[in-house]
Amino acid sequence: MDTDDGTPQQSDSPLTRVPAVSRSVKFRAIGVACVLSLALLGLIGRLAQMQVMEHPRYERLARRQQVVTRKLSARRGDIYDSNGQLLATDVVRYSVFADPTEVEDRMVTARMLARVLNLDTDTLEEKLAKEDRLFVWIKRQVPDADAALVRKLNLPGVHLRRERKRIHPHGSMAAHVVGFTDIDGRGLAGLELELDSLLTGKPGKEIVSRDGKRRSILMPSQGVVEKPFDGCDVHLTIDSCIQAIVEEELKRAADRHEPEIGVAVALDPRTGAVLGMASWPGYNPAEPAESPIGHRKNRVITDVYEFGSVLKPITVAAALESNAVKPDTKFDCHQGAWRIGGRTVHDVHGYDTLTVREIIYNSSNIGAAQIGLKTGKKQLYRNLVDFGFGRPTGIHLPGEQAGILRPLSRWSEYSVVSISFGQEIATTPLSVARAFCAFGNDGILPKPSIISKVVDSQSGTTLYELTPEKHERRAISRQTARQVREMLALVVEEGTGKRAKLQDYRVGGKTGTAQLLREDGRGYSWSRHLASFAALAPVDDPRVVVLVSLKDPSKNGYYGGVAAAPACGRIIRRTLKYMKVPPRAPDPTTIAEAQR
Repeated sequence: MDTDDGTPQQSDSPLTRVPAVSRSVKFRAIGVACVLSLALLGLIGRLAQMQVMEHPRYERLARRQQVVTRKLSARRGDIYDSNGQLLATDVVRYSVFADPTEVEDRMVTARMLARVLNLDTDTLEEKLAKEDRLFVWIKRQVPDADAALVRKLNLPGVHLRRERKRIHPHGSMAAHVVGFTDIDGRGLAGLELELDSLLTGKPGKEIVSRDGKRRSILMPSQGVVEKPFDGCDVHLTIDSCIQAIVEEELKRAADRHEPEIGVAVALDPRTGAVLGMASWPGYNPAEPAESPIGHRKNRVITDVYEFGSVLKPITVAAALESNAVKPDTKFDCHQGAWRIGGRTVHDVHGYDTLTVREIIYNSSNIGAAQIGLKTGKKQLYRNLVDFGFGRPTGIHLPGEQAGILRPLSRWSEYSVVSISFGQEIATTPLSVARAFCAFGNDGILPKPSIISKVVDSQSGTTLYELTPEKHERRAISRQTARQVREMLALVVEEGTGKRAKLQDYRVGGKTGTAQLLREDGRGYSWSRHLASFAALAPVDDPRVVVLVSLKDPSKNGYYGGVAAAPACGRIIRRTLKYMKVPPRAPDPTTIAEAQR
């Protein structure tokens, strides 16, 4: 509609009326659009950064959550005795663990597991409350029956894992030799420690994927990446039957005489092979923590003592070897008290004149001291070194001590006197037994051995086999060895070792009743002793050397001939019977006396 002047007039119709938009609203709309555009650009940029620039990082995180590399444990090698009897082996056991993030009812789960596994409920609740962790051990290496009960409970978040557990089929037999492992199969003592790298083998590995509930899913492209390499099997020189004899007779002696500790060892004198080795008190290798540390020590190789009169045959051998004396050479033994310089040497019994033979079987300190002086310190020292004293034997067992043999430059004016009857020289029981092997092996000193062979458990290939002849050396001549052997036989037949005498076999040995050092280190104790007896048999063709030693026996006598000799004789008799060594022909004199 036009006005009078011809200009158009705005219509008042709502269909044609357009409201005016304020400038502030326009700016606000533009601002929101810009913010949204920037946010969208930022999101696009961040996505580009994550998918392009940071792709490798997030791929690694995803693989860490979804793909797992699991270790495949290798079987630990077995340990056998010389006859193929298992002394230590692995068995499969299940261990119980939990993922706290999957546990639905912590209290109920803890209560049910505690009842089945004999655990403390409160402790289990604390473990299951650790929701920041995906794995906690509940109980490891449980019996199969307990594992079956846990599996039957079907508790959310509770799982079972296969592990290997070390067991000892013969219980505590040879525990000090075999040793033990921790719960993860690492060797901690004995041969388990010494040969840990051989026994452990090499673990393998496999790759598996996991779903949202952490369950394993084996993908076609995954699986075993590296197969485990099982540990080697180790065969020992120890014979389980002889080991049982040694342990039984040592315990019998300990029960009767109640020593602080005791040791016994049986060797093959021709090879140095250990047939049996025991320390008392013993321990259970399946539960080593339940015994004091001292009970777990293999004292045959770790403890060092002055053995006293047991070493007198070494002095005599040195004198015979240097032609300083003959078996019939006589010495004045001064009725049991001999003054030399500012020192007086005593014998338990007083003697007038004794031959070298008589000095040995009567165990005269005065006679032995004079033999040593006549031999001279250089020859005496040289023979002690030839017998291996003052250094380890080299047996493959951890913790072996070298003993104490001071160099000649540190010998005092009385050293020859003291060393001649077993003082001022300290050594291990194994070293003493090894020295007696030389008497039984025509003068050749073998290297003690505990390992017979090492076998690759997968291929059956023998990787190592004992060859004693490579490690032996001559300590004395054959003639000297046989002369001393006959003297040792007189010790048992007429002297201080009569309680080791056997009807079926001729035994040769030497007693020792050494004073122990005082606890403050100031001189010798008059009340504490080391009772020992070292022996070989049969004298004409020795097949076994045995040493029994009791530290501070407190009941029923403390002399070596009383406390140690009977046990030594029983070990020899039972061992030779087991080895089927023919007994000697009956002595006509003994038969006639029995008939009368």
